[in-house]
Amino acid sequence: MNFSKIVSTVKYFGVATLFVAGLATFSGCAQKGCTDDTADNYDADATEDDGTCIPARDKFIGSYSVQEACNSGNYTYNMTIVTSSAGDLKVIINNLGDFNTTINATATVNGTNITLDNATYNNATLTGAGSINGSILTITYTITDNATGQSDQCTMTCTKQ
Repeated sequence: MNFSKIVSTVKYFGVATLFVAGLATFSGCAQKGCTDDTADNYDADATEDDGTCIPARDKFIGSYSVQEACNSGNYTYNMTIVTSSAGDLKVIINNLGDFNTTINATATVNGTNITLDNATYNNATLTGAGSINGSILTITYTITDNATGQSDQCTMTCTKQ
């Protein structure tokens, strides 16, 4: 048998083995993490979702004691924010404004910001937005009487309990 042919065959199989090993290494390099770019723990380097995403809305969920300052006066009451079935960026605010009845308003979350989705109460419309910093949620909203056009502007300072 020809010695140079044996060396050539060994080199061929050696290179082929290295090539196959390299492919196996590259195919196993998927980085797991949260791939939802709207989640609080989004990982831009992740290529495979590992199911650990934390929706941005979760930081808003809970019970709050509210101190509210409006053009019409100051008010103190409690409200809650719960998840909405409309998606990971939606929440429901229960008892917004404490108008002697329950107003259930939906809102959209974007990072630390929240925007009311035009809530209504009797013949009035509520519009507004806010943000959360730690356990303090601040929302400024306007309530407008649709019949008279009169409005009141309020700022809520909500402390998570």
